[in-house]
Amino acid sequence: KSMGILTQKNLCAVTRRKIMQKMKVELRKVNTMTELEANAVQDVWQLDLDSRWRLYRLWLQTYQGSMREDIQEHEEQYEEAARKLKELKLEQDLCILSRARVVGMTTTGAAKYRRILQYIEPRIVIVEEAAEVLEAHTIATLSRECQHLILIGDHQQLQPSANVYDLAKNFNLEVSLFERLVKVDFPFVCLKYQHRMRPEIAQLISPHIYQKLENHPSVLEYENIKGVSTNVFFVEHEVPEQEIQEGKSHQNPHEAHFVVELCKYFLCQGYEPSQITILTTYSGQLFCLRRLMPANIFEGVKVHVVDKYQGEENDIILLSLVRSNKEGRPGFLQIPNRICVALSRAKKGLYCIGNMRMLGKVPLWNKIIETLGKSGHLGQSLELCCQNHPGTKTKVSTGADFSNVPEGGCTRPCEFRLSCGHACTRACHPYDPEHKKYQCLKPCQKVLCEDGHHCPKSCYEPCGKCMVKVKKTISKCGHIQMVPCHIPEWKFECLEPCQKKLNCGHTCMRSCGQQCTMKCPQQVTATLKCGHEQKVACWMTRMVHEEIVKCESKCSVTLACGHVCSGSCHTCFGGRFHKACDSPCKRVLICSHECQEPCTTECPPCQKECQNYCIHSKCKKKCWESCVPCAEPCEWQCQHYQCTRLCSEPCNRPRCNVPCAKMLPCGHPCVGLCGEPCPKKCLVCDHEELTQIFFGFEDDPDARFVQLEDCGHVFESQGLDHYMDEDDDVVGIKLKVCPLCQTPIRKNLRYGSSVKRQVEEIERVKQKIQGPAEEIESNRKRLQAALAQNVFLRHDLSSKYAMLEKKLKASPLSTKSIGLIENLLNFYKRVADLTNSLNKINENEKKGLIKRLDEVQKWLDKQRISFTEQELTDLQSEIQRLTYLLSLLARCKATSRVMPADIAAEINSAREILEGTKKFTEEDEAAVKAHLKKINASLPMSGLGISEAERVQIVSAIGCPRGHWFKCKNGHIYVIGECGGAMEKSTCPECHEVIGGTNHTLESSNRLASEMDGATHAAWSDVANNMLNFEDLRRLM
Repeated sequence: KSMGILTQKNLCAVTRRKIMQKMKVELRKVNTMTELEANAVQDVWQLDLDSRWRLYRLWLQTYQGSMREDIQEHEEQYEEAARKLKELKLEQDLCILSRARVVGMTTTGAAKYRRILQYIEPRIVIVEEAAEVLEAHTIATLSRECQHLILIGDHQQLQPSANVYDLAKNFNLEVSLFERLVKVDFPFVCLKYQHRMRPEIAQLISPHIYQKLENHPSVLEYENIKGVSTNVFFVEHEVPEQEIQEGKSHQNPHEAHFVVELCKYFLCQGYEPSQITILTTYSGQLFCLRRLMPANIFEGVKVHVVDKYQGEENDIILLSLVRSNKEGRPGFLQIPNRICVALSRAKKGLYCIGNMRMLGKVPLWNKIIETLGKSGHLGQSLELCCQNHPGTKTKVSTGADFSNVPEGGCTRPCEFRLSCGHACTRACHPYDPEHKKYQCLKPCQKVLCEDGHHCPKSCYEPCGKCMVKVKKTISKCGHIQMVPCHIPEWKFECLEPCQKKLNCGHTCMRSCGQQCTMKCPQQVTATLKCGHEQKVACWMTRMVHEEIVKCESKCSVTLACGHVCSGSCHTCFGGRFHKACDSPCKRVLICSHECQEPCTTECPPCQKECQNYCIHSKCKKKCWESCVPCAEPCEWQCQHYQCTRLCSEPCNRPRCNVPCAKMLPCGHPCVGLCGEPCPKKCLVCDHEELTQIFFGFEDDPDARFVQLEDCGHVFESQGLDHYMDEDDDVVGIKLKVCPLCQTPIRKNLRYGSSVKRQVEEIERVKQKIQGPAEEIESNRKRLQAALAQNVFLRHDLSSKYAMLEKKLKASPLSTKSIGLIENLLNFYKRVADLTNSLNKINENEKKGLIKRLDEVQKWLDKQRISFTEQELTDLQSEIQRLTYLLSLLARCKATSRVMPADIAAEINSAREILEGTKKFTEEDEAAVKAHLKKINASLPMSGLGISEAERVQIVSAIGCPRGHWFKCKNGHIYVIGECGGAMEKSTCPECHEVIGGTNHTLESSNRLASEMDGATHAAWSDVANNMLNFEDLRRLM
């Protein structure tokens, strides 16, 4: 079982790694989805993974583009503001500094604010650590007004560091101004008393480095270091070092392990981490030390190289010298300045480990070793002393030796009696002598309750309440339950299943101690409003007719495109608006690419890179864009003929059928034709392959062959010539393709004229798809004018008005996008008309109609390239249904008298069809018209105040077809003759409001009077079905 778990974990880890690698690869890609493709996406979850990545990269590219524009827009403003701010800050600093008596800054800061220093002109300049500052940096701080320069430093410690080694050594760039002045016997004052090191440490550098350095009385009062026999000790060894970083640095793991364990030992003595510093002379050893020091133990302990610790100090210094080799190379350790810094950082305790025998060859180290030997501070091992048992001594010379003092004391047991009565189980430890932080892990023996139950926790943990489960009879229900001992039976919630019956008849599914649910979650089969049966929670059965439950039944209706709808009853609104068909189109476009969009009656323009190329160049436009013809001279020539036209023009020379005289690499004659690339196949070597019958002339002894340069297939020339010259009407407008692999034929100059004719036809189709620019601009202006005149759309559907306005301003527009906008405008206009007419019906009827209109708007709001035939049919039938329903409800409201029973029955039958959830079919419309005919015979038309018979007589007498009747702003009816388009304005004889219009455009305040003749649109108007106006184009495709 464990091996199975391990394998599963490994498998998960491998899978995660593969996913991460896949994500990195995808994130590095740059190909994106086009905006046209993105606008056509209706459900991202229906996209394949590659398309989702391309869509993500489009979003990212769009976001980055907008961000770049914002950045570029504000960049100049920012730079100008930053420049002004810099000047103001300089003025502010100058104002503050000019009033200050003392100004402190680093040498870097002095260089940065040199301009300010020149203004404030300090008369006295004090440089601290002057021996470690480059001479140039010191001089840069001085001004003309400087009267007194005070340099404080120690030239026997580290010199300034220069980035260029040659400049430092060959040109004395590492010599500070301080050191230069001292060496030329410039007057100086030397420190007499040191206030840092205890005398045992100070004797290592005085008199060996400093001749006259005395100890201040304060350093004589330091306490001894706890846990060791001496305050200073040098542990010597001969374990060799290791070279790292190709010899540029060194490390000594033996020393690192010893120093880390010694540091841990001092922490056990009760010292704070901030009191201990580990120093080393090489950066390689620094990294080695840090690897051995986990943060949970050594957090707060400083670890530095000696060069970075000048000017610092600490109570305890642990020094690792690193160098130990047979060659006796001490490296940095022979430089007196570094020795001085390394040995003068400790205040109370200094512990060093290194190869003293090798270092003794250095004169200065030799003197220091002699001093250590005389005072007994040098040896093979350091002696540790137990604070609790002073007589116990432990000698350590390696890191492993510290295992003899595991807790910082000795190996004897602690045996301290804790407050709980148990004995401490640790080895002797000097820290936490009162055991206030110690946690006793022995089992707790306390009795928690009257039943004698013992505490199950460890001794140091709070006991808490008794959690032992015992049998108790619950007073509320009588059930016997296992209850925690400390909980009374009357407080416990019974966990037995509840046996009560809910109002629906089902048993409550909660536990006995909980309140019974008001909503029964039991799954039952319910008949929804749409007529389908579905499993739902019992409580929801009371609301199935309120459409809270979403019907998940498959739609399965065969759409106009011939595919089965993949939506559900809910997503297709009960069949009224079908989900867009997501079946892949897979049709081959005129450019020879496969359509990448879902099913559509008209494939959108191809967004791939154009594949049109010749031997001179390649078109870099999108596939749907018109290509620029190649203007280079045609290259088709042989020794018999030569074309003199341009590459893009049909050739003016015939095909040369003279056999090629060249020899193939195999030594046999070429089977090709003069001036054409030699086929790679040989009639001798590849006889069976070449003579395989395809066109019918392959086995002819005089047969010649042509190799297609686009795919490499070889064909008999006579048959291929006939195939390429075949009438274009037979194969349609598209490039000829290889008969074997269907690769488009573009390259072969022999068939250049045929290819160019096809390309020319394709270009004409592209231009037809795009549409004439003048016509598109004319339609744009026409639609903008129509939109501006639509008052109801602007007032009632302002967001839709703004959306259409934005679409019309977009550039560039195509014939297809113009058609989409016009369809949207017509549909939204009809929705706005219906919305505006809601005041004609009773208030209690409005809610249902508003919900239906919202559904229509929601469907119209979906992103699409164009309307499919299915979508147009669905929208038209639904709007027609709502128009009938609104007219019927308005008629009912206008009728003040009591309706006869038969008319009421007709109204109910019509409403049952019109308010149904199924699609409004032609049969439904015929039935509704039959009901309305009977209703109209008895009820006057809404708003007309006349009987149906009178209305029919008036319409018949005027003799105009549908769509000629209109009404003014106040609802008074009038008729427009001839074509039905308004050509002049007049005034209403009843209310004197404006009626009519100009240029076939109706006055914006006037509306179509559909109640007069049942028309759904004016006689002079564009029907919604613009999508079907491309039959001629589809025939070409």
